[in-house]
Amino acid sequence: MNPPPHTTRPPGSGRRADDAVAAVRAAFRAETEPTLRQRLDVAVGLFVMFMGIGTIVEAVCFPARAASAAFWYALEAGACIAAVIACRLPGLNRWPDWIGGTLVGTLSALITGYHAGVSAPAERVSMVLLCVLNLVAVLLPWGWGAQSIAAVATLAAFGAALPRLPTANDAHLIPFVTLFAGATISVCGAFFLDRHRFEAFRRTALHAEEAEIAETLVHVSETLSANLERPDLIERVNQLAVATVGCDFSSAFLYDAARGTFRLAANVGSLPEVRTELAQIEFPPDSFPLLTALRPGELIEIPDGAEGRLVPATLMQRTEAASALYAPIARGERVIGVLVNGYRVRRGPFSRGQRRLSLGIAHATAIALENERLVADLQAASRLKSDFVATMSHELRTPLNVIMGYTEMLADDTCQPYGVEWRETVARIQRSAVELMDLVSATLDVGRLDTGHETVTLAPLAMAPLFADLQRELEPLVPAGVTLRWDRDPALGTVVTDGVKLKTIVKNLVANALKFTSAGAVDVSARLDDDVLVLRVRDTGIGIAAEHLSVIFEMFRQIDGSSTRRFGGVGLGLYIVKRLVTLLAGRISVESAPGAGSTFTVTLPVTDVTADRATGT
Repeated sequence: MNPPPHTTRPPGSGRRADDAVAAVRAAFRAETEPTLRQRLDVAVGLFVMFMGIGTIVEAVCFPARAASAAFWYALEAGACIAAVIACRLPGLNRWPDWIGGTLVGTLSALITGYHAGVSAPAERVSMVLLCVLNLVAVLLPWGWGAQSIAAVATLAAFGAALPRLPTANDAHLIPFVTLFAGATISVCGAFFLDRHRFEAFRRTALHAEEAEIAETLVHVSETLSANLERPDLIERVNQLAVATVGCDFSSAFLYDAARGTFRLAANVGSLPEVRTELAQIEFPPDSFPLLTALRPGELIEIPDGAEGRLVPATLMQRTEAASALYAPIARGERVIGVLVNGYRVRRGPFSRGQRRLSLGIAHATAIALENERLVADLQAASRLKSDFVATMSHELRTPLNVIMGYTEMLADDTCQPYGVEWRETVARIQRSAVELMDLVSATLDVGRLDTGHETVTLAPLAMAPLFADLQRELEPLVPAGVTLRWDRDPALGTVVTDGVKLKTIVKNLVANALKFTSAGAVDVSARLDDDVLVLRVRDTGIGIAAEHLSVIFEMFRQIDGSSTRRFGGVGLGLYIVKRLVTLLAGRISVESAPGAGSTFTVTLPVTDVTADRATGT
């Protein structure tokens, strides 16, 4: 299946990204809240301790202020205790940042109130408040929102008390501007610190998620590898997908090249009636937009099956798929299937982990299917090799037994020398020797072709001597009742080609025709057609069925491969012909029907030396 070049943006991808960020922020807040409560307890403890020390020092240095200092200190301590308790109350314990921000604003107002009561210099109050704001911005991980509450409350309290706070030369605006600048910097600092903490958390969470996904995919790959030869391999894929992705169902559709459609290979999690219906449906690659949009390595997500853009909504409803992820199973750049993971009721986008796992499982499935195919090919090659060894042993022994038997007869003088029986015996020995030589030659030819050591050597070749040699060498193979006829165009003289390979091509084709012809004739013709040599071998033999024509040129391939087959041979002749014709940049075709014989036609590009000499070139 070759999908069109355009790509389709998965629906809801923008919303999916927003939801992913929101999920990370929710996890970040859930992890930050306990830390914030702990640090708020520490900050409150330090504040109460140092403010108590300050209150004692104030009372010692200014005895007249002792009562007032103790009163304001009691208010501050009470506010701190109230905030600590609030952070532990059900319903309020999820908001330690807002409680803390309110507490800092309250403490700033109390500090400002006390200093306004004792007419402390505005510059001193501003510096104290700045220290508090910057301290909590660094110490407490609560972000810019809570820091803004503390900063605004502090500015409001200082601004209200400023007329009662003496300043140098009555310049009240300077301390306020200083505090405002410091408060703004503290909010900015809290914002950047919070963003830094969030990014660090996000990276850590991402790495942890990736490690978990990688571990899961390793387990999936190991499981699939351990079940390569099991018939329920694809069903195992679906089981792993449901377990690891956390979905309701998983289906695998594989492309059937013979039918040109996607068909259900396995399903886990769907109702039996849904599974039965899916098994009866065939999906051509252009049946709906999703199949044409599939690309190797690219997920397609349908968060709501009712939208009907890529998959018909009626099909989603009938198969009980409220939302689904479609992961292509690809071999190279070719999509050979699709893994569908989804939910029957739940709608909405899938998480990043679910998408990564779906794509990883689809990739592992493609590898498992390819490995399964390779294992099957290796097993087939092993069986073919065993069959070849057995056939070769039988085929080599047959002519050897004939040669040995008849030579013993000759050695025992059972035949009158040069008599009729003697000549027939010698002819049988000769035929068996030719068969044996052909078997050995074919095996050696295949070895050279498969190792790439066969090269093309072009040289002038006279066709008349070639046909005479072939006629002489093949005459012993002609069965009784069969006529071997040679028809060479008289105008066909000398051509430039690889003579050894051309002779092997013709000899193998004629020997093959003689083997399968028990009566009638085998006709060999050759002619030249515009620098193209046309060779044709026609026989009146048993013929070949149409369904077998596509495999007759494969190595060791015989229509009847049983040990009791009627015709001998190891199935290398036509394979060698095909390879040599390809090596000479030619083509071979065959026309045949059972009982009507076969016609093999070979066309090879050559240079007609005879024509060149006639024209003086």
